[in-house]
Amino acid sequence: MKITFVYPDILPYLPFWKGYYYCGIGSLSSFLKLHGHQTSLIHITQHISKEAFIKAVVNENPGLIGFSSTSHAFPIVKRLATWLKEENIPLPVICGGIHPSISPDEAVNTEGIDMICRGEGEEPLLELCNKLERGEDVRNIPNIWVKEDDIIHKNPLRPPCEDLNTLPYPDRSIYKYEELFHERLGEASVMVSRGCPYQCSYCCNHALRGLYDHKIKHVKFRSVDNAIGELKQILKEFPFIKAIHFDDDILFLDKKWGTEFMLKYRREVGLPFRCNMRPDLVDEYKVGLMKEAGCFQVVIGLESGNDYIRNEILNRRLSNDQIINAFHVLKKAKLQTKSFNMVGIPCEDVKSILDTIKLNAEVRTDEMQVTIFQPYQGTKLHDLCVQKGYLTQEELAEDFFSPSPLMLDTVTHEQVLMFRHYFKIYTRMYQMLYLLPKVLSGALVNVMDRVLSLNYIPKILNKIFPAINSVYRLIQYKTR
Repeated sequence: MKITFVYPDILPYLPFWKGYYYCGIGSLSSFLKLHGHQTSLIHITQHISKEAFIKAVVNENPGLIGFSSTSHAFPIVKRLATWLKEENIPLPVICGGIHPSISPDEAVNTEGIDMICRGEGEEPLLELCNKLERGEDVRNIPNIWVKEDDIIHKNPLRPPCEDLNTLPYPDRSIYKYEELFHERLGEASVMVSRGCPYQCSYCCNHALRGLYDHKIKHVKFRSVDNAIGELKQILKEFPFIKAIHFDDDILFLDKKWGTEFMLKYRREVGLPFRCNMRPDLVDEYKVGLMKEAGCFQVVIGLESGNDYIRNEILNRRLSNDQIINAFHVLKKAKLQTKSFNMVGIPCEDVKSILDTIKLNAEVRTDEMQVTIFQPYQGTKLHDLCVQKGYLTQEELAEDFFSPSPLMLDTVTHEQVLMFRHYFKIYTRMYQMLYLLPKVLSGALVNVMDRVLSLNYIPKILNKIFPAINSVYRLIQYKTR
C-alpha cells in the first residue's frame, strides 16, 4: 500500500524557506519501501490553503496519511486533520513524531486523527500498513493508540530498535532534496545515532526515555562502517554535496566509537563537516581528531551564562569554566564555533540574561543561535511552569524563535523579546568593551548593564525590530 507522510515545517519569517531534511521521516520511508510499500511526502514549508492541501492529498492517492509532528507543528497538524475530516476524505490518519510521544492524549483526541504512534515508528508503522493492506484488525499494534468511537485502545510500547545497522539508510528521494536548508548549501544533514544520555530539564530527550524501561539502552550509534556507508551512498546519489552536517545531539559521545569514526571518515569520506558537542566532552584529543578528519565548525549548547539558571533550572550540570575551556580548545584548533542560547527561561531575570550575553562575549563565539524558551509538554521544566502558574496556554508558537506562552514574574514579555532580537548585537558590544583597559571596561560595562535594564528601552527597540529583521533575514537567506 501507499502511505503519504505530511510534515509541517514552517518558519514564517523566511518567505523563501523550503524546509529541513528530517531523518525520522526518511528512516520510516526507507523501512516501508524495503518491505514492499510505497511512500510519498507532502512537505509543508509555507502556509497552505485548505483547497491546496486537499488537492495534494487527492493527487497522491494514498491508502494511509501519516502526519509527523513536533510540538510547534501540532497546531498546524490539528488544522490539516480537521480539513480532511470536513472534506470526508476516506483515509485512515495516523500521527507520529515527538509530540504524540510526549503528549499522547492531546494528539489522539484531535478531530481527524484516528491513530497515534508513540516512540520509534519503523516496526509499528510497517505492521499497521501490512494489516491495513490485508484488511485485518489494527487495534492491537504495540506503540499505536487507536481511536474507535468513544474508546481509545492504548497499546503498550514494544522495545526500541537495538541495532540501528538493521535499518536501511534514510530515504532522501521523497524530499525536494536540493532545495532544503542545508542541502542548498551543498551540505547533507545526517544522523548516525539516536538518543542523548543527559537529563536537561527543558529537552524532550528525558521525556522520551521515560517512555521505556530503565534497562533499555537509550543512546545508540550505528557501527562506524554503517555510518560511512551511508555517507558514501549520499555522495554517489547527490554529487552536489560538498560537506556534511551531523545533526546528532552529540557526535563524539563515545571515545572509542568517535576515534574509529574520525579516522575512517578522514580516509574514506574526507569532506568538511560540522557537528554538535557538549562542553565537558571537549578536549584536545577529540578536537585534534575532528580537525584532522575535516571538522570546520563545532556547535556548543551554552544555553545560559548564569550558573543557577543553567544548573538548577535547566539541569545542564556544567560550569562556566567548562564552557570557557571548551571554546578555548576549539579556538586553539582554529575551528569555528557556534553557541546555542535561550532567553525567557523560568526564574530568569535581566541580570541572568546579561550573564548569558557576557559569557558569549567572553568566549568570542563566531556564531550564535538565540531562541526563546518553550515549555514542551512531558518535560520537567514544563511541569515547573505549571506549578508556578507561568503557563497561559498549552499551544506553542510555530517555532522556538517566537514568544512562548509564559507569563514570568522575573522578566517582562517585552524584555524577553528585546534580548532575543538584539542578543547578537549586545554580545558584540560587550565583546568590544572587554578589549578596553580594565578600569574603563568595567565602568562602561556597568553603564551598559543599567541601560539595558531600563523598562522603557525594550518598548522602543522592539518597535523598530521588525523592519530591521525583515531586511536582515532576506539578505541572509539569499546569500546562503
